Amino acid sequence: MNENTKENNKDNITIGLPKPGGAVYWAPLGTDLPTNAKDSLSDAFVNLGYVTSDGLTISDAEETNEIEAWGPETVMTSQSSYGVNATFNLLETSRVTVLQFVYGKDNVKVNEDGSLRWRNTGSQLPRGVLVVDTLQNNGGEKPRIHRHILGDCQFVDRSGDRTYNNTDAVSYPINMKAFKFKDPEDETTMTYDIEYLSALETTTTPAPTEPTE
Repeated sequence: MNENTKENNKDNITIGLPKPGGAVYWAPLGTDLPTNAKDSLSDAFVNLGYVTSDGLTISDAEETNEIEAWGPETVMTSQSSYGVNATFNLLETSRVTVLQFVYGKDNVKVNEDGSLRWRNTGSQLPRGVLVVDTLQNNGGEKPRIHRHILGDCQFVDRSGDRTYNNTDAVSYPINMKAFKFKDPEDETTMTYDIEYLSALETTTTPAPTEPTE
């Protein structure tokens, strides 16, 4: 796509909507990562179901140190830390894949009659792969697919509340911490995440043909 870099373009503005049928997926660490926005995910990925209307938030956190010279004068900065977190709330609190994600696979039992039993041991949860698929409605005949991949991450903060009342749906608050992993297309580079965006699909109107005599 040839983009005019000198003019504004409203087609680059979007909201983030979940991909119909499922937007948040989880797989064991080491699962082969997708290499574009549109390919189907492998069977290793499980759907974590509906997310609350707050959606999903990706947070980048960076801390720096200022180096000062005699004067005083700040002459440079150095990076002291950097991190990426993903936060969201899962609505399907009786979904087996959600319970296994929140409490650990070995702590969830599915009985023959479909009833469930789970326990909270407080043990550290395993690291894995998180993929989030959203739709971007920016100007094409069809929405573009945005795929965000955290190739090595972990549910690290389980301190959020689950509230039972007359009006609000019960949900699991999730806070994921990302760790660096090798870019599968450039194994010399470590990255916290990878993002893909599908091509803009537009309809090409055929040129009118001149009538023949």
